[in-house]
Amino acid sequence: MHYHESGDFDYATVLAQAAPNQVKAFGAFDAAVFDADDEVLDLRTKELIAIGVASTTQCPYCLDVHVGSAKKEGASREEVARAVFVSAGLRAGAAYTHGLLAHKIAEQGEELEHFQEPGDVKHLRALRKASGGSVEAFGEFDAAVFDPSDEVLSVKVRELIAIAVAATTQCPYCLGAHVGNAQKAGATDEEVARAVMVAAALRAGAAYTHGFLAMKLYDEK
Repeated sequence: MHYHESGDFDYATVLAQAAPNQVKAFGAFDAAVFDADDEVLDLRTKELIAIGVASTTQCPYCLDVHVGSAKKEGASREEVARAVFVSAGLRAGAAYTHGLLAHKIAEQGEELEHFQEPGDVKHLRALRKASGGSVEAFGEFDAAVFDPSDEVLSVKVRELIAIAVAATTQCPYCLGAHVGNAQKAGATDEEVARAVMVAAALRAGAAYTHGFLAMKLYDEK
């Protein structure tokens, strides 16, 4: 037996029989998020956001569905790759920025009152000095991911993917940076909200599709 196989989708019927009301409600939620008639964000963009989130949750079932859907909506291999690397950049960024928090906790000790605050960025200097050049390397990676001269995906779309990934990693530092960047790139409140709800749908979807695996494992036990 293998944990993740394409045939695991066959267990969707089993899961639906075991939890019919919940599966129906999830389907309605997912359909609302990926509504083809929603004029705020086109389906291609939503599917690219979904790929970024699925890469973050490391859900092969979600990647299977949404890479296929993105391709049907006309997304190129290069666009899919950009979505993947936004995810990679944000996952690294979430760990990196929480490194600031590690220095804050070490510095303040028992006097620490708040774990996460906007002013935490001041602790960057201590992390940079102690990192042996890896902070600078991260900066170059991040700059490549969000390079404005890269015309494959607009900066706005990349920032919307970043917001969805930051919502998934639950990193307030990343959200603070990328919501601001998205606004500067012309993203509306409605577009940001759509990106957030794609993240919500994909987080639910990762749990739902791993329910297929749960049903498979139940049969194997």
